[in-house]
Amino acid sequence: MADVTTDHWEAAVAERASDLLGSALWGEVKATRHSGCAPLASAARKILEAKDEAHALVADILVGDAPADRAGRYMWQLLRNYAMKIPIPGEHVYEMSARALRITGIYLCTVADRLSDCECLNDLAEDVAKDKLEEVISVGLEDWADKLPQRASDQRLER
Repeated sequence: MADVTTDHWEAAVAERASDLLGSALWGEVKATRHSGCAPLASAARKILEAKDEAHALVADILVGDAPADRAGRYMWQLLRNYAMKIPIPGEHVYEMSARALRITGIYLCTVADRLSDCECLNDLAEDVAKDKLEEVISVGLEDWADKLPQRASDQRLER
């Protein structure tokens, strides 16, 4: 794994955390190296769960209860899935806040020399990996579809 302690990121994290918490409290947090980042990792997960719950609440309000009939339930599920994807004003704050907590946790794990068992690093890496994997698969499928030779029957139809 790459060394996350390069490029002076630690100083930037410490400065922002000190601005947010105040230098006295930040000094106490930094001095408590034994606890690791578990509380920060947990809080970041809860923030992201709250974002998902907010989306579910919006969907429930917009779509209402599921109808009893089968066709109605399919339409209800389609509408609910659509409603779950409606952007909520300010929802980016959830993600930024979770990421900030995780970066602070990674800093604390680095200072405590506990990076190998850092929950914040693991959670952030998993989220970034999922996003990157989805992007790579999407681009790969597009490239694949563009490169596939056409079947002879398809070529005859084009003429």
